[in-house]
Amino acid sequence: MAAETVRKACAPPPAHRLWVIVLSSALCVPCVLTPPAHAIEDVWSRLPPGLPADSLGSALRRLEAAGPAATSAAAAFAEGQFHHARGEYRLAADAFGRAAARLQGLEHTEARYRQGLAWLGERDPGRARAAFEEVAMLSQPFRALAQLGLARAYALAGEPDQELTVLRRLLDRPAGEAEPAALARYAALCDRQHRASEAHAARERLAKRWPRSFEAALLPGAAEESQP
Repeated sequence: MAAETVRKACAPPPAHRLWVIVLSSALCVPCVLTPPAHAIEDVWSRLPPGLPADSLGSALRRLEAAGPAATSAAAAFAEGQFHHARGEYRLAADAFGRAAARLQGLEHTEARYRQGLAWLGERDPGRARAAFEEVAMLSQPFRALAQLGLARAYALAGEPDQELTVLRRLLDRPAGEAEPAALARYAALCDRQHRASEAHAARERLAKRWPRSFEAALLPGAAEESQP
């Protein structure tokens, strides 16, 4: 597989689709595909055409080491995307951390957010939680997604009560693109704690507000209702 294939795989979707949810065994791990931060330059065009995918990481590291600062930050960010796409979460977290250290403002926040996702993939809830807490505190655009990530970090750590508290706080108001997954997870947790009325209310809100979402399609009876 050449670098062009990986470049396309790492390319972000249109700006109106901020994220997708990937189910990883029993743990719902948010895999967020965000629009590129405007200050992060495109480094993919700097790579030689036909470069094998296995050589892409080392090529990006050479770009990162060569500088200048903007190129180094962009190369580290791209390397994080590359490793995350390959399931190499520790390498992705390290790369996003280097990118975050070189970036400011929303771009720094995005790199830290993606680092949190990588730490979730690496099954390191403590580091994931630290990243998401910083993002939730600093960035309004990423706040709801960061809170969802924080909830998943608590789930990974085996702290369902803390997870439920974060989700409840997140769902106190409209939560944008984070809302369908948050509602589905909240309902599942309420089921486990025998809070039938809260679970029903969450699923009802999901079906009403997000009828075309992936999570709504998994609701009981959704398949029958979609039949003509």
